[in-house]
Amino acid sequence: MLNLGIVGCGNMAGVMADSLKGVEGVNIAAVASRDPKKAKAFAKVHCPEAKTYGSYMKLAEAKGIDLVYIASPNTYHYECAIMCLKAHKNILVEKPFTMSRAEADSIFTEAKNRNLFVCEAMWTAFMPLHNQMLAWIREGRIGAVKYISANLGYDIEDVPRLTDPNLGGGSYPDLGVYPSHLAMSILGNDLIPTNVHARRYSTGVDRDVSYVLEQPGEGALCSFYVTMSAKTDRNGGIVGEDGYIRIRNINNYEKIALYDTDDEIIEECEAEGLNGYACEILSCKKAIEEGRIQCDEMPWNRTAALVSLGDRIRSMM
Repeated sequence: MLNLGIVGCGNMAGVMADSLKGVEGVNIAAVASRDPKKAKAFAKVHCPEAKTYGSYMKLAEAKGIDLVYIASPNTYHYECAIMCLKAHKNILVEKPFTMSRAEADSIFTEAKNRNLFVCEAMWTAFMPLHNQMLAWIREGRIGAVKYISANLGYDIEDVPRLTDPNLGGGSYPDLGVYPSHLAMSILGNDLIPTNVHARRYSTGVDRDVSYVLEQPGEGALCSFYVTMSAKTDRNGGIVGEDGYIRIRNINNYEKIALYDTDDEIIEECEAEGLNGYACEILSCKKAIEEGRIQCDEMPWNRTAALVSLGDRIRSMM
């Protein structure tokens, strides 16, 4: 049994808790908020049997917790992660993992020194359809990848934390990490941002971002845009020399389809079974039980590369 603790009682934590209901081998043992009343209200709705704490530190120090899911505001990820590691807890940290590469490296060093498990909660990495798409590419079904495009947008600009620079708000930190992860999972970690354009709120955080990533040399080209001001179709495409793949909803894979160069569908798959959050937790559980400190689906070097890319993209806005 994996006993899970949840730090932060916002919307994402609720989605995670609800996704784990009925999942065999996983128990939400505790939740924590800086507001004790909020922790109790959260547990009442999502996990009535969980213990509640009025501070993150108290949960980090609690006994019997195998993994802490950190779902605090973005700018608190680093602080919470280091606190949990020093309390000898394995951690799963919501994306964006940290606000800088220096913070990410510090977390990995602390975890390695203590032989503790760390993973970024990039839930798309754990989705069966994502891994099926990667299998098609590895098998050469579309030939060499030449171009990737995707968009991701929601009408969420009325969510206060998303426009607050003190909480790490912005469309790239919350949404841009998904198309960037898609590109890295296909092309590798050494992608270079060559063009970035952002429109900002009065608070200074980015509302909309369009950006281009390239492989070094004559490699593939990636074109992406993300926005917090409107819901987009959220679709993606991977174009190869011998065909292409379409993804319906890169943020929560609904369907993938493989096409040949004559635009004929060769194979298609639809989502079924456990959702990405449950798959993510079960993968963490397996890694911890096997004594590993990383997940194969989202290794530390991928997270480090994503954080570095985010640093560069924000510097170019």
